[in-house]
Amino acid sequence: MLKLRWLTGLVVGLLIGGVGITQETTKADSFDGNWKLVKGEADGKAMTEAEIKGGKISFKGDKYKLNLGEMEAVEGTQKLDPTKTPKTIDIVNSNGPDKGKTFLGIYNVKGDQMRVTFAQPGKPRPTKFKTAPDSGQWQHVWKRAKD
Repeated sequence: MLKLRWLTGLVVGLLIGGVGITQETTKADSFDGNWKLVKGEADGKAMTEAEIKGGKISFKGDKYKLNLGEMEAVEGTQKLDPTKTPKTIDIVNSNGPDKGKTFLGIYNVKGDQMRVTFAQPGKPRPTKFKTAPDSGQWQHVWKRAKD
């Protein structure tokens, strides 16, 4: 179940596209567009190539759609706060097994790369861009897709 949660929560992977844009959000923080999953980890363990292959997420405004492997596509909304250190992201899936649950995370965008780290619903927001065994946290690294 944890594997399913960190895959759907990515969202995101996740997190992570113009996400509830506030006046403080800069163009550098814009997630709008399509992204490809390039690596990830959960509970301190790296995702396999098979888990990463085909992982993609698209953002438009505060909406996202995540596709990972053979799982059903997950959609939802996101909200960014670029004024925090580290910058924060909250996502809520609108379908799937975690429908309506809030995932708290942190994010960083550098050029065409986005990194997000999330905690399971009901758990404290991560404070670092790494996971540890039994933390219930996951991290995804995304690269902007060349459409």
